[in-house]
Amino acid sequence: MKPIIKIESLSKMYRLGVIGTGTISHDLNRWWHKVRGKEDPYLKIGEANVSGSKSDSGYVWALKDINLEVMPGEVLGIIGKNGAGKSTLLKILSKVTGPTTGSITYRGRIGSLLEVGTGFHRELTGRENIFLNGAILGMTKAEIRSKLDEIVAFAGVERYIDTPVKRYSSGMMVRLGFAVAAHLEPEILVVDEVLAVGDAEFQKKAVGKMQDASKNEGRTILFVSHNMGAIQNLCTRGLVLNNGTSVFNGNVLESIRLYSEISLVNIKSGAIKKALDN
Repeated sequence: MKPIIKIESLSKMYRLGVIGTGTISHDLNRWWHKVRGKEDPYLKIGEANVSGSKSDSGYVWALKDINLEVMPGEVLGIIGKNGAGKSTLLKILSKVTGPTTGSITYRGRIGSLLEVGTGFHRELTGRENIFLNGAILGMTKAEIRSKLDEIVAFAGVERYIDTPVKRYSSGMMVRLGFAVAAHLEPEILVVDEVLAVGDAEFQKKAVGKMQDASKNEGRTILFVSHNMGAIQNLCTRGLVLNNGTSVFNGNVLESIRLYSEISLVNIKSGAIKKALDN
């Protein structure tokens, strides 16, 4: 069986800040290294990708040399601390941004739920946005209509379906966004930790829908969450990211154990640093 997603040597670099991070001398030096076939001298791996953190180089790898294959029907749980590169990986897969180096190929359509309101036109109604998302996935109006009532009922927005989504609460947007992504039958469903915005009842409902989509419909799911219970119950495999690199890819329970160890080390090192600073 061929993989439905194949990621090869995928890396993503960002320049930090706006002022003072990209001088002419830096640009010339980067060009000279590129001509000689050498790696950019200002790119450093393993620096925290957290808003507000500073880098000596002015550049940071959000992802570095990720290699991954995902098979049809698999549910991959992607876990890691904040800034590990989880959301960046999903954004590249969803074509929100492109990689700096490497490639990503997939077979089939992708339905994504990355952030509150992702894929919605705020001036359009909930109903119009459902048709818009269906059209983007290549569905006909008849196909979308056949799913419309199911989507609206699952999201629980019957009363507001003809109201512009700019008037929706964040919880309503997440419910409708997930319902659209899950019910319009993409072969690949990508869900970031945005589900945390919803209440506990809807989160349970969403996890149940993803289980059904995987087991009974054979769809592939990439799921990012800090809820290890949801990861354990839903996922068939775990990918652990740390500072932009893949540190484990395999058994779900092992991935959760490793993530817990990494988190504990980070907490201890943070406490030590704070004590030394004081």
